[in-house]
Amino acid sequence: MTESPPAQGLPARARPARVALAPTLAACLALAGSLLPLTSAAQAQTTAESATDLTAELAQIEAELAALEASVTDATPTPVEAALRDALRLSQTLLRNRQLALDGAAPLEATPPALTPDPARADRLMVEMARARARIATAERELRAAEGLIATMVQSRLETERLTLAGLRMGWLSAKYGISFPMLAPAPTTPGAAPQPDTAPAASASAPAPSEAATDTGPPVWADPEHPEIDYRLAPFELAHATAHQISGWWTIETGRAAVDDSPEVTAINYSAYDPRDLTGLTALVTRCTEGETALIYVQDDYLIPDLRRNSFDVTLRIGTQAARSLRWSGLTTNKGAGVFGEEAEEMIRAIYDAGQVFLRITERNGRTHDALFSLAGQTTAFEAVANACGFTTVVLSSDDYHQIQALLNKAGFEAGKPDGQWGPGSRRAMRAFQQSKDLPQTGAPDRASLDALGFGG
Repeated sequence: MTESPPAQGLPARARPARVALAPTLAACLALAGSLLPLTSAAQAQTTAESATDLTAELAQIEAELAALEASVTDATPTPVEAALRDALRLSQTLLRNRQLALDGAAPLEATPPALTPDPARADRLMVEMARARARIATAERELRAAEGLIATMVQSRLETERLTLAGLRMGWLSAKYGISFPMLAPAPTTPGAAPQPDTAPAASASAPAPSEAATDTGPPVWADPEHPEIDYRLAPFELAHATAHQISGWWTIETGRAAVDDSPEVTAINYSAYDPRDLTGLTALVTRCTEGETALIYVQDDYLIPDLRRNSFDVTLRIGTQAARSLRWSGLTTNKGAGVFGEEAEEMIRAIYDAGQVFLRITERNGRTHDALFSLAGQTTAFEAVANACGFTTVVLSSDDYHQIQALLNKAGFEAGKPDGQWGPGSRRAMRAFQQSKDLPQTGAPDRASLDALGFGG
């Protein structure tokens, strides 16, 4: 089974992952007016670059920017529109500066370059850009034929796909030409944050990022007081607050209803490996309930090559200090990560429920590996929200446990049938009735709150 990830392909339910660039990109514009320094070797490379290619790319960016500004009629753009506008303006400014350099209209300083071109990465990003453009074309066709709520959903998806393309383009320009996109947000310093590259541009003391405004007055208002060790000035948390999503530890939690059947939907995203200076994608751990199916997904910021026969990846998992184990996870349709689904995802959530951290490594078909260490702080709220939406328990229960729970339901006057240790439809109906009597979420599953109310284990 394949799924699509947040940020670079997860459905619109995971939009926070897509729009998290906005505050950082807005800050970048303060530096975009200065020409990037290049070495003498880079000058020679620059003169060999195709001015035609740069002109064509700049024309494409300016056309997208003009279309966006023409379509935004409200005085205040949506977060996605604001992020996309900032990304396009930043790319436009830097490409114009590169053209000036090629034309000799601006001097080039002989100082070390910020980035070294990476042709292989540029080629991978070019593939992703083509995929993003194809998704945009599909969404545009669907939008022309859609009406009402469906049109609104398609429009939202279209906006986020355009933002994805803008981020991919900036990554491609960096990899292709060594263009450095200045990023001002501070790197995460709390445990579980992703390591920062040595070549990342230094933050500017004269132009602080918008999210740093709360530095002198303590943590921002949206900070989870249970986790003072986390820097909640990071863009995803700022956006979660702006969109009224819950924040718990390293997690943001979005709730809603499925368009197809109004079933509860929950998407929880762990940002402990978030790198605010990575313009090409997102590294995150996502758990969600969508139309009654549970998923646990490792989203990665690079294009991955799966085992084409099975569309899957070898994954190394280490929970806390336990021994690492090898698993096989399904690939995502966008080749941006891997995940487990259904009962397998539910079992994995139970396995990591009480852990402090989890290490994940994806191994591509060609042997390349991609690692992430996630701090799970705040996971209880996230996992319980997903479990309640999809109707499963986060408690590890044996057949004898289910037998005892059924007996307790029968004793309390909620007929679960003859206790047999199998949690079937009759047991679910009895549990829902009991939960209703206790004013608890009617999941039909023996969740923690219901077991406490029932006196299980007491």
